[in-house]
Amino acid sequence: MRRLWACFLALALLAACCAARAAEIDLSGLSLAELYALRTQLDEAIEAREADAGTGFYEDGTYLVGFDLPAGDYAVQERDNAMFASIIVRTGESVDDPLIVHKLVSGQADVHLARNTWVTFFEVRAWPLGAEPSLMQENGVVGEGAYLVGKQLPEGSYTVSVEGKAPLSSYSVYSGILGSGQETLTKFEVIHADTELTLAAGDYVELSGATMTYKQ
Repeated sequence: MRRLWACFLALALLAACCAARAAEIDLSGLSLAELYALRTQLDEAIEAREADAGTGFYEDGTYLVGFDLPAGDYAVQERDNAMFASIIVRTGESVDDPLIVHKLVSGQADVHLARNTWVTFFEVRAWPLGAEPSLMQENGVVGEGAYLVGKQLPEGSYTVSVEGKAPLSSYSVYSGILGSGQETLTKFEVIHADTELTLAAGDYVELSGATMTYKQ
């Protein structure tokens, strides 16, 4: 019965928001556990709507994860003409709180955001992972940045190439995205010529001063 009541309240709250009504819903009779369940349902509904729209992204700013935006995985893309595009994730709101992630973004990066952490986006846009614009060109080429294989790139064989005037070209492969607790470096190579690389689903590959072409 309590679960049904929580679902009813979630639907009622969503309807009220969509209709832009000023009326308030009395939640005082719910337990803390029921309020947590209701918040989770609302987060999931918001995330699903954003994914369906394909254009729901977060701009520059500082957000409390789980309140200002849902917890989960995000694709973060550098804005045009950005100078210091970055993601900063901390355990608290203060700049003195411990860092979880501090990443300068070149092209794209992926990050896992846990509930009750604080994230700052600067000169980037952030989409729920899977809703972001694809950076793979029609010829199968991707530029400098980081990509999750199986989500943003197909698994299989690639050719990694030196990018034009880059002073140093390299690729790195990790076992998980930023902030996931699984971001162990599994392979790294500085390249001076075309290099073959095979990637499996779940690999997180980062290109620095390099491009990569999918071998059809």
